[in-house]
Amino acid sequence: MNSATAPTLIAIALQLGLGLTVFQANPKRKSNQCFLILSLVISTWLVSLYLAFVARTPDSAEFAIREASTAGVLYLLTLNLLRLSIRRNSTSWRNILSDSRIWLFVTAAVAALCQTKAFLKGAVIPSQTAAAPIPIYGPGADKLYAAYIALGFVALIVSYGRDLRRTIGGERAELGFVLIGGIAAMATALLLAFVLDYFLGPAHSIWFAPFRMIIFSLVIAYGIATRKIMEVSLLFRRVIAYALLALYLLALYAGVWWLVIVALRSPSSQNAHSIAHVTAAIVTAFAMAPARGISQRLAERLFISAKQLDFRATMSKTAKILASVTTLRDLLSRFAETVAEAVNTDRVLILLPDKHGFTQQYPPSEAGSRYRLEMTRDQATIMQLETEREPIVVEELRRVRPTAQGQRVMRQLDSLQIALAMGIFARDQLAGVMLLGPRKTGQIYGTVEQNALQVLCGQLAVAIENAELFTEVQNAKIYNEILLQNLTSGVIAVGTDERITVFNNEAGQITSLNSQQMLERPLAELPEPIREPLRATLETGESQENRELILRWDSEAVAVRASTSIFHGQDRQVLGALMVLTDITAIKRLELQIRRSDRLASLGTLSAGMAHEIKNPLVSIKTFAQLLPERYQDSDFRETFSNLIGHEIDRIDSLVNQLLRFARPAKPVLKPMHVHEILEKSLLLIGHRLFQKEITLTRFWDAPVDTIRADADQLEQVFLNFFLNAMDAMQPGGQLSVSTEILTGEEWVAAMAQTNGDRQPQEILRITIRDTGEGIRSEDVPHVFDPFFSTKDYGTGLGLSVVHGIIQEHGGQIEVESELTKGTAFHILLPLVRFDSEVAAA
Repeated sequence: MNSATAPTLIAIALQLGLGLTVFQANPKRKSNQCFLILSLVISTWLVSLYLAFVARTPDSAEFAIREASTAGVLYLLTLNLLRLSIRRNSTSWRNILSDSRIWLFVTAAVAALCQTKAFLKGAVIPSQTAAAPIPIYGPGADKLYAAYIALGFVALIVSYGRDLRRTIGGERAELGFVLIGGIAAMATALLLAFVLDYFLGPAHSIWFAPFRMIIFSLVIAYGIATRKIMEVSLLFRRVIAYALLALYLLALYAGVWWLVIVALRSPSSQNAHSIAHVTAAIVTAFAMAPARGISQRLAERLFISAKQLDFRATMSKTAKILASVTTLRDLLSRFAETVAEAVNTDRVLILLPDKHGFTQQYPPSEAGSRYRLEMTRDQATIMQLETEREPIVVEELRRVRPTAQGQRVMRQLDSLQIALAMGIFARDQLAGVMLLGPRKTGQIYGTVEQNALQVLCGQLAVAIENAELFTEVQNAKIYNEILLQNLTSGVIAVGTDERITVFNNEAGQITSLNSQQMLERPLAELPEPIREPLRATLETGESQENRELILRWDSEAVAVRASTSIFHGQDRQVLGALMVLTDITAIKRLELQIRRSDRLASLGTLSAGMAHEIKNPLVSIKTFAQLLPERYQDSDFRETFSNLIGHEIDRIDSLVNQLLRFARPAKPVLKPMHVHEILEKSLLLIGHRLFQKEITLTRFWDAPVDTIRADADQLEQVFLNFFLNAMDAMQPGGQLSVSTEILTGEEWVAAMAQTNGDRQPQEILRITIRDTGEGIRSEDVPHVFDPFFSTKDYGTGLGLSVVHGIIQEHGGQIEVESELTKGTAFHILLPLVRFDSEVAAA
């Protein structure tokens, strides 16, 4: 048995296993199928070699040589089919075979020739058991066969080279591995063969002969089956770099070993050899690191290829971009341009999350353009990026076993003309997507590019967060400036150093100062009415609200309402004081006009009421005066006339007196007193009338404290007026309820606070007078305190007007609740006074 039989059997097993592995990686792909055929052809050739090695008779040796030669012819045909299957992976086998009809015809002819005596007359079994059989070819047959094999290889190299220039992406990478990788593998195998023949001899070097084709198959299998394929040029640079490194280290080791031996001058000494080996090993170890960098740079100079990604330069340039604080739009633009230049592509899309999914942020949509790429989170591309967290390369998807999700991803990216999709992750969350189009050079996005882009996207995620924060701050600043400058109120802010930091346009309009020139000016340059409240707020830290100021400019005066307050930083440190100004000049003028109109309207109402009320008694007096001459002798008439004149004159006098009290109410003399005592006195005065009308009186003195500042006589007049009106509104059997209670400051209405001029929380005494009369219509409720308004058939309508004025003079107010057929309630609200030293003194 030949010594190469065992290595041949191992090579056959490896080749078949390699073919099945590549086929199983993607059984539906034509190039994977064709590689299985190529593996079977190579295995057939190896089987033929094995049969030749173990042949014992010339006939069996001749058969093995014929089949090995036929396998060589089929090997060329299969390499051409592999080329076509890579180029036309989507076409059918019928079309591929149709395009290879010339190769099929020539291959069939040469294979048929190999089975004839014209090609091989026989074989000689050598006497040495370790030697291979010697073929006996026909005249010129071996030369003709060798020429065909050589021409076939040349034709394949030309075809592969032509296709290599016409293809891009994954197809180009696969063809490159088959062509350049295969040639290099064969060259390496031949070089090793010569080296092994020289050092080991032909008898031992034949052991490695079957593995030469395995090396070639491994290179092709990597180019076809691996998912993350490496560029051929990068692979060769690495191989050359490591080869140069190995040669350099071997030469260095040998040189150091020889120098040590020579220096010790004892080549026969065992210690000298040991010292030489140790010294050489140490020197080689220290020289390995610098030598590796030198060998890589030398390999890059020796191997001329297409432009590759300069990782260091790209990282340096990108780091400067990401380190600069800029807006999000500017960041994405500069980053995308850098990436496009680095990988040599003209299509870069960056999508960032929104409420629906991910929306294109770069390149920004042109004005009027409706196209803007959007991807929802349930789309296949986004789902795969979130789950796999790996780059999606379309060429890699075509190489792996197809899945439903992978096909959806590939269709979506193909429709967008995208070759690579990268996830931008921040804190384990997908914070964005970067889509890259095909590279202009036609190269694939290999592992080097993918790893570099992953690093850049990781840094981009942090930069996006910073840019978004910066953009938010810028937008907030612009928003605040626009808002501040367009406010209808003036805003002035000063820092703790009494320098003006904010002075908006409206403040300039109000103060007649230039808003731009006032910035950073000292507080002292502001008008005194504005300066002093701001300074007081800065010094005391107390806010001032709704102060009315008068600013005078030459002959013009401006009424201003001003409020000041202190503003703090996050650490509660005082940053300065703020004043808000509102020009109320127009409002004041309008108030004066309204007051003038109200006075005129009141005067008109008052005049009409007076005319009506005075005219009635005058008509009666005139009528009797006209009848007096005729009926003067009638004593009864004279007596009636005398009584009528006195009554009507008293009526006119009473009306004039009420009118005087309404027009010029007496100023109350306020003293501390108890409301319950005044109520009891007033109720005592109407007690007989309550008895006559059978009205039930109910008292509820719920207020534990009833001390107020009041004029007892005026307050008694108020209560009597309400009691009499309540009795007039009720039929016999009605109910009159009088109650008191205390309310807190929160229930005190704003009008009362303004009337008092006291904005501090204050307790209120509420006195409620409720009757069960007919009630007041809702449309009449707002007019009950108007002069000469009355729902009675008699009366002047001035009673409640006078009462309302008295309560206002006491710093209180009156509220009305009424509903038809259910009665009316009047609530009298007066400020409460607690017993103190002042009350005791009174």
